[in-house]
Amino acid sequence: MKMNFIKSRLLWKIYSIFVVIILLAAVIVGSLTGAHIKQKTLNEVQETLTVRATFLSELSVHYLQTKKAPQLQAKIKVLGQKSATRLTVIGSDGVVVADSDKDPLVMDNHSSRPEVKEALLYASGVTTRFSSTLKTKMMYLAQAVRANQQVLGYARVSLPLTVIDQRISESRKAIIFGIGVVALLTLLFGFFLAQHFIKPLLSMTQMAQAMAAGDFSQRLTLQRKDEIGSLAKTFNLMAEKSEQRIATINLDRGKLNAILSAMGEGVIAVDREEHVIHINEAAALMLGTETGRSLGKPIWEITRLQDLCQILTDASLAADEIKRSMKISFGIRERIIEMHAVPLKGSAEKIVGAMVVLLDVSELRHLETVRRDFVTNASHELKTPITAIRALVETVIDDFEDMEKATQLSFLNKINNQSHRLTAITVDLMALSRFELQDDWGVKMPVDLGRTIDNSYQSLIPSAEEKSLRIEISTPQHTIEIQSDQESLDQAITNLLDNAIKYTPVGGCIWVRLKESNNEAVIEVEDTGIGIEPDDKERIFERFYRVDKARSRELGGTGLGLAIVRHIVMAHNGRIEVESLPGSGSTFRIHLPLAKV
Repeated sequence: MKMNFIKSRLLWKIYSIFVVIILLAAVIVGSLTGAHIKQKTLNEVQETLTVRATFLSELSVHYLQTKKAPQLQAKIKVLGQKSATRLTVIGSDGVVVADSDKDPLVMDNHSSRPEVKEALLYASGVTTRFSSTLKTKMMYLAQAVRANQQVLGYARVSLPLTVIDQRISESRKAIIFGIGVVALLTLLFGFFLAQHFIKPLLSMTQMAQAMAAGDFSQRLTLQRKDEIGSLAKTFNLMAEKSEQRIATINLDRGKLNAILSAMGEGVIAVDREEHVIHINEAAALMLGTETGRSLGKPIWEITRLQDLCQILTDASLAADEIKRSMKISFGIRERIIEMHAVPLKGSAEKIVGAMVVLLDVSELRHLETVRRDFVTNASHELKTPITAIRALVETVIDDFEDMEKATQLSFLNKINNQSHRLTAITVDLMALSRFELQDDWGVKMPVDLGRTIDNSYQSLIPSAEEKSLRIEISTPQHTIEIQSDQESLDQAITNLLDNAIKYTPVGGCIWVRLKESNNEAVIEVEDTGIGIEPDDKERIFERFYRVDKARSRELGGTGLGLAIVRHIVMAHNGRIEVESLPGSGSTFRIHLPLAKV
């Protein structure tokens, strides 16, 4: 925003004060000068009158002594005209003897006149008054005319003060003209002087307004060595430092926003009135809202979760961290959210709002449940064969001499079966642990899926023939390869086939298909087995989870096969799906990324 120098209020305030000072100075100087000129002129007139009165006094001594009034009248009249002064000779009794302007015979007695009285007392008297005879203001000066220490009369001279007024008027005009010229020059100089000081201030004001609007790029270009120059340098330094600080703050804010946006935990901050001042994407997703639409709105307006609103209210009133939990429903699923709320403090430790961190612990709770189930199931699965082996061994030891050989052989076979089962569980647990840790995959190389499926099928033909099952293999003519560890992939496919054989009734059918779809290899294993209940489909890949525990143990499974398959598929950046209905069989589908050529 460019500021107009002429419209500056500060300029006109300073300039107005300057004008008033100049005018007052002119008036004072003019008044004092006029008074001085007036006084000086009066003094000059008085001196002139004194000289003329002295001359008139000396002239009139002879005539007053000889009483030759007519001759004196004629002489004074001539002298008054030549000197432009009114001359009057007054007797000692106050009677006018001669006057240059009027006939003495018609004039009043002057013994009462102030100047005559002063002359009688002090030999000389001066007074200024309006003359009714001449109708003008006059200055009168009278001197006593003496001879032999005797007052013969008075010599009075007078001049009209119009001369003084004229002289004062001429002087005043000259003074006014001089003061006017000086004032004009001074005002012009004052305008440019004010401009010299106001323009830098306007530039600083413009820069301050720009800084207030967030623009710190402007700089002052004043090259002055006075205080204003120092102030301009300070302004530039302040702008530079402020720009650096704002850039640092924006960088830190950007980092903080990036961190908060990337956080898996939800973060919500509210002010003292519980209006949302920050909400990240994770929190918006949990609350089913949008970040941009939520800012500035009350928290209770963007969510109806009473627990969330209440913990923010409590945190605004408290001084410590508050921890609570709540449940949120996502469709048919229920999520468990842990809330950690703290008050937000401003200057002087004053609480200005609250912030809450939302942590979805549903998966953690689920994993904790799985862990407990795993410990329970693993203990149970390991305890069962150990208990059976121990009981059989104790029986053989106690009754060995009385036991028939056939019975001994039967017991030993059962011990052998239980030991094989225990070995299988241990091997599967070790394999599962290895796949979870992903630290022993061997060398990954291109693996032909068609050949791997055929190898797994060949190894399970005896098991399928025992139950009279028909297995159909469908693979394309061309080779489909993925990057894999041959052993782990072979185990995954074998586990799926073995699972299908175990849960398919006698005389059933199993189909194994291999195909390509969207740069993925898809392996399907479909059976006509007992199927899976919908509630069990989410849990069949958990360790030791069995759909039908009694039937599963009867079939000799360890309960770890599908868990191993899932971990192998996940390690190959793939996914596994299952489709099943109770009594209608199941279809397991593995998607694996193809090997890059």
